[in-house]
Order: sequence, then C-alpha cells, then structure tokens
Amino acid sequence: MKNTVLFGAMSVALLGLVGCIHVDEGDWSDSEEIALNTETALRVCGGPGTVEKVTEDGYTCKSDD
Repeated sequence: MKNTVLFGAMSVALLGLVGCIHVDEGDWSDSEEIALNTETALRVCGGPGTVEKVTEDGYTCKSDD
C-alpha cells in the first residue's frame, strides 16, 4: 500500500515538471509578446511538454529524438 501511494505521488510530481516551459524574458514590456508566443507554441508544438523555449521573438519545439 505504501508503494502505491508513493508511486502515485511521484507520478503527480513528475507530470507537473513535464509541463514546464522555459521562458527567456529580457524586459517586462515584452511579456505580452511572450504570452502570445507561448499560446502559439502550445498549439503548434502539440501541447504542454512539447515546447522547448519561448522568447519575445518566437519559440522552439522539442525535437522527437
């Protein structure tokens, strides 16, 4: 029973980390561009966990390696 609870807790924590997206933000005024690029990246790349990086200039998807 302990192993099942531990495995479940670790799975939830891991899923939370998979959805993280790295954002480089040089200036607070660029936050609107980054928000728009993040939305676009999520749609184009295929959802959370598939975006590698988002900046005010664009985004990159994770490779399928």
